[in-house]
Amino acid sequence: MHPHPLVSICIPAYNCENYIIETLSCITQQTYQNLEIIVVNDGSTDNTLVRAKEITDNRIKIIDVSNGGASKARNIAYKNAGGNYIIFFDADDYILPNFIEEQVKQINNNTDIVVFADWGRFYDDDVNTLVPEYNTHNQLTFKEWIATYWYNCNPMTNPGRAIIPRGLIEKAGLWNEQLSLNDDLEFFTRICLKTNKLVFNHNALLYYRSGVGGLSGQKSNEAYQSLYKSIKLSINLVLQIAGSDFKIRQSCANLLQGFIYEVYPYQRKLTCEALKQITELAKPNLNFIAGGITSYLVPVLGWKLVKWLKLFLKLGANK
Repeated sequence: MHPHPLVSICIPAYNCENYIIETLSCITQQTYQNLEIIVVNDGSTDNTLVRAKEITDNRIKIIDVSNGGASKARNIAYKNAGGNYIIFFDADDYILPNFIEEQVKQINNNTDIVVFADWGRFYDDDVNTLVPEYNTHNQLTFKEWIATYWYNCNPMTNPGRAIIPRGLIEKAGLWNEQLSLNDDLEFFTRICLKTNKLVFNHNALLYYRSGVGGLSGQKSNEAYQSLYKSIKLSINLVLQIAGSDFKIRQSCANLLQGFIYEVYPYQRKLTCEALKQITELAKPNLNFIAGGITSYLVPVLGWKLVKWLKLFLKLGANK
């Protein structure tokens, strides 16, 4: 039992010159002192590397590599980390000074649990615009997590929320370098499969920066392929350990249905593949979420026709 275990902060950094100083500063100013910060500059073409070196703290280690993607950069950072516990931060995340201290308190030297902080999005680079994602759970088993979050098609796990025992990563494996978009779903599915329980810490809050054109905003064919592959790999893992549970199967079906809602009608092939997989699971009961005028059109026209209509309007506006 170590009262102050070493915590390794692993950060992939790509073209984030506008944010890296703020992120590194909020980490170096933590009340918890026994930490190391490994920044992997992932072939940035801007001044990310220069700006990162402006922060003088002997706990920071900067590694400069050619561009290989966020997952590969995280793996490089991990391999150069020596901490008992690991946190995978994004290079534009923000935290208050007590964040790591509260996470270490909650995990309390356990080696078979993962602790997730609360989180929220902030916009226009202004932390005062934070919109928290409310979570009432204190702890869940892996199956309860699937039957709650996947069931409601809310599987997003910001990497910086989680403090992970090193041993769990060794058992589950590193980040899948074949994935770009949605790599966190597949990684945390493997991690959570190895846990005794998932603990939610309401005394720590991750500020997640939105609207800055990051990877999660990409809509390329490659990004959609990665999104679907991550979902498919994750579902296969879950079915291997709980495939006979109807609620679990329906949760997987809802996750696929959410994917279809997002990619239709842009990705016909992937939509067909997802539909086929749904027929082998259970009938989904996930509603199409719509806002504004769309919420009035969907009950009348159906969600598919509304998405076609929005596509045609978008194409017309771009002419």
